[in-house]
Amino acid sequence: MDLNVACVKWGTKFPADYVNRLRAMVRRNLPLPHRFVCLTDDPAGLASGIEPLGLRGGLEYCWNKLELFRPGLFSGDDICLYFDLDVVITGPIDALLSFRPQDVFVGLYDWYRSRVPHYNSSVMRFQGGRHETLYTSLGEKLAAGRVRWAREYDAYLGSNDKVVLWEDETRYGGDQEWISRYVYAPRELKEHSFPGGWLLSYRKHGRRELPRGCKVMVFHGDPKPHEVENDYVREHWR
Repeated sequence: MDLNVACVKWGTKFPADYVNRLRAMVRRNLPLPHRFVCLTDDPAGLASGIEPLGLRGGLEYCWNKLELFRPGLFSGDDICLYFDLDVVITGPIDALLSFRPQDVFVGLYDWYRSRVPHYNSSVMRFQGGRHETLYTSLGEKLAAGRVRWAREYDAYLGSNDKVVLWEDETRYGGDQEWISRYVYAPRELKEHSFPGGWLLSYRKHGRRELPRGCKVMVFHGDPKPHEVENDYVREHWR
């Protein structure tokens, strides 16, 4: 059984430096032997020790993240720990691997109240090869005309590059809604989630200080780590 730490870099939203910093943060905070891989359409500038894997599915925007579940990418016995590029690892993360070891998928339960329970896909742990339908079912539904793409405005990019998916009257704003819909029943998502204090939102929990026990601070939306002047971010985001 191998341990893979993975990230995804697509387009121009994040430079290679974000991948390199993530790799450095993982190395400081994960003592276990692991392989660090980056699924990307452009491996230029990636530091030594980062293994680039090509994006092959022809997907756009954050939907490229579904290639983590592409058949044959990881072995069925592999453990995969995924991080978005806009996270700051603030403490040891080996507990993310030992927590609920029997689960084939553990996610980050979203911090904001919602009518429909869902994960934030910034941090995920899953068994390789066990969730290939997250990827293959999208291709099958697209081919059959059962789902369709649409474009919306992305405030961070400042352009109409946000890609959403419609299935009849159901809108999927991104990969995390799709994953949440199909990996577990809605009532089971919270049970298969990391403890609430481990993975926090910068916008909601971390603007002033680093909360005790936080292992990963997630910079979803705005701002991004390079845009803030914060002592603990400068200390850890390197």
